[in-house]
Amino acid sequence: MTEQKNPRDGFRLITPLRVRYAECDLQGIVFNAHYLAFADVGMTEYMRALVAADRPRDEKDMLGSFTRHFGGDNWVRHADVDYRASAKADDLLDIAVRITRFGRTSYTLLVHILRGEELLNVIKLTYVWFDPATDQVTPVSAKFIEAVSDFEIIRPERAVVSA
Repeated sequence: MTEQKNPRDGFRLITPLRVRYAECDLQGIVFNAHYLAFADVGMTEYMRALVAADRPRDEKDMLGSFTRHFGGDNWVRHADVDYRASAKADDLLDIAVRITRFGRTSYTLLVHILRGEELLNVIKLTYVWFDPATDQVTPVSAKFIEAVSDFEIIRPERAVVSA
């Protein structure tokens, strides 16, 4: 039998989340759609930590300042969820989040949802970068890429993009 790698390795941002009763079905297990909402909680905390690490000290509104600070915002383009085990009502979960790859106009977010050391879900989200003034997809902000690269334990892969 091969040894399983620690599913927390390589993640700088890990945030706790307690499963609420309303997120469960009649069997007391988390309804599958909520795992994407859990990933979104992790993404919010990731952005909060990223802006906090990179923002001017006098700026108070970290989440509201994301767009101003990095010159754009992001939309989910694709979600891939690998369900491995079920979370249950009142479980204390950890949501581990990291950005693994940058393309020209997109990036990939990897989320591990854990209960203790047990990996319950692996979620991969592809986000596209856009200009909020025009709602048009644009290249990912160089400032954002630099901030993420400085923040991450494992530097994100960079896609080779030809002009």
